Amino acid sequence: MVHYRTQETSGSPPMPLRQSGHTSGHCNVRCDGCGNSNMTFYRYKCLRCLDYDLCSVCKEKGVLNGLHLKEHPLQCLMDRDALELHFAGEPIPILCADSFTCPVCGEMGFSLWNLKMHCRDNHTMAHTVVICPVCAAVPLSQPSQIDHITNHLLFSPSH
Repeated sequence: MVHYRTQETSGSPPMPLRQSGHTSGHCNVRCDGCGNSNMTFYRYKCLRCLDYDLCSVCKEKGVLNGLHLKEHPLQCLMDRDALELHFAGEPIPILCADSFTCPVCGEMGFSLWNLKMHCRDNHTMAHTVVICPVCAAVPLSQPSQIDHITNHLLFSPSH
């Protein structure tokens, strides 16, 4: 399970630290399947293509275009409304994901710690160009491609 920092105020329950300006919907993102620029709830970010996102409908339909391939792993990202619904009164994480997908093999459902250990144990020698799912889950981020996910996850100070 991923643990997130919370901000505590005296006499009140812990409140999550949130990026200011993060509101419902996925800002400045257009679905590469249908062209929808008003994606809400769930967004699926390709972890191989630098700028490829799908809305829930296009993801379910298996829409493909451009250089994106069906085998490319996708990271599910949630907007504020989806996070509030998913966590139902629990502290809401800073990140837009509650679990992570391995960008090398596509295995899903990892906590941050388990993703690090999975990549260390299975992908130490992999030099596949990928997008870090943790970096992609930072609200309003513009993650770049990296060529060694294990080093990135294990030695990045923010991870």
